[in-house]
Amino acid sequence: MRPIDHFFSQLSRVESSFRDNRLTVGQADKERLAHEFSRLIAPVIGSAAAEDTYFRTLERISGRDPASLRKLGYLAAFFLGEYDDGTMELDTEDWREIRETLEDASGAMDLDTLTGLMGELLSRGILN
Repeated sequence: MRPIDHFFSQLSRVESSFRDNRLTVGQADKERLAHEFSRLIAPVIGSAAAEDTYFRTLERISGRDPASLRKLGYLAAFFLGEYDDGTMELDTEDWREIRETLEDASGAMDLDTLTGLMGELLSRGILN
């Protein structure tokens, strides 16, 4: 199993534990998912940027449909170069988050990786 697939299975497990229609992640799940998210993408964007992205996204999706938890997986997939436009959906706020994260982390990133990810944003019309 690829690391991103393992992360999606963890997200799915947390998502299925909700009994109502509002996303409220418990502290244990929040910490476990933060660790896994950071472990996945910190090699790409750095630990601080990975943690910031995780917590900002989690705050933004709190109180929404539990399925919105998948956004964390979609963001990780993008940073890992495994984003699939056909099966993954990010909205304008998510793309803005990605752009800001890349801008903030650009000094610590591998130039080829940064160029590739910025190229992906450019092809989607996210960069003006």
